[in-house]
Amino acid sequence: MSERNPRPRNLRIEALRLIAIAGIAVFHTFQPWFSAATDGSWAPSAASLTVLGCVSLLGTYGNHVFFIVSGLFLIPRAAQASRDEGYWAAQARSLARRALVIGASVALYALIALAVSTWVAPIEGVALGQSAWLLGGLEFIWVYLACVVAVPVIGWAWRRVRAPRAVVTAILVCVFAVNAYIAFISPGGEVRDLLEWRKLMSAVTYLVAFLAGGALGEKNLARPGRALAVSCGAALLLEGTAAVAGNTWLLGALSFKSTSLLSFALAAASVSLASTAPAEAVDGPSSRAVRLLAPSILGFYVSQSMFYPLWRPVVDGLCAAAAATGEAALLAVGTFASLALLVALLLFDRAVRIPLLRAARLA
Repeated sequence: MSERNPRPRNLRIEALRLIAIAGIAVFHTFQPWFSAATDGSWAPSAASLTVLGCVSLLGTYGNHVFFIVSGLFLIPRAAQASRDEGYWAAQARSLARRALVIGASVALYALIALAVSTWVAPIEGVALGQSAWLLGGLEFIWVYLACVVAVPVIGWAWRRVRAPRAVVTAILVCVFAVNAYIAFISPGGEVRDLLEWRKLMSAVTYLVAFLAGGALGEKNLARPGRALAVSCGAALLLEGTAAVAGNTWLLGALSFKSTSLLSFALAAASVSLASTAPAEAVDGPSSRAVRLLAPSILGFYVSQSMFYPLWRPVVDGLCAAAAATGEAALLAVGTFASLALLVALLLFDRAVRIPLLRAARLA
């Protein structure tokens, strides 16, 4: 996500956020192919199934990265300021600004989507009389906003709890125990109501990731590089073993929606490693690209959701044509199409939303 912050940005954190959104883009592209492989309607090779299994972790991984990064900065700052005079008023001003950025971004893309659907090409589900495209389609955004709204209370409580990191660890263990039950024992129906308890666990899990970010902000992992290597190794071993054994049920359970412990572990280790880098980095083409594109991550998330009915058939068509050539072509073309869409939407956001936010003094 994006917010105004006069402090120097850690470019490794910003680069990680771009990697996370790229992972989400690739995940969305291959989601139908992974579903086809796990429900038995398509039988790829063990190697391709391993790749798809790892890709299926990326969606939740990316979302966890965003929540952990936000908690990493927002919670310690709020906790540190919680004893200052005028704390609640200052937090209310910060909260209002962040909420305005989110609300204005959603409103802008909603207007663009309505205009495109009315005058350019119909977008299924996008209409004034329908709400799914603004609620369920953007659930990640609203969960993030709820976390932001809770920051003043979290910061106040954080400073007054004797061992906040121990409390967060206990909550994390309990939440992922419930998630394991959902993924491996009781996944529920294919379509979930917005208030169905398993669906709500997704929001709870992301809130816990937000709190985990606060814990990392207080004390980083001792050896984040080793933790990341172990997490990557565990993911490859489990996904590869399940793929070679042809156990598609296990492949699905390992990355079931937002419950994946593997995705969380990868995200926590990634953020911990990135946050140990200095805030400033040597300038160069890659650094300039990160500075250019990272502020548009929120815009990409909103736009790719709202315009899903337009880009999905195009990407599916490209992947289907490539699959006729071979599985390697499918993986290559799907990845390229994902990243091309990502860059296009990020640049569009940079040219449209960011200048408008700056004009409104929100960026």
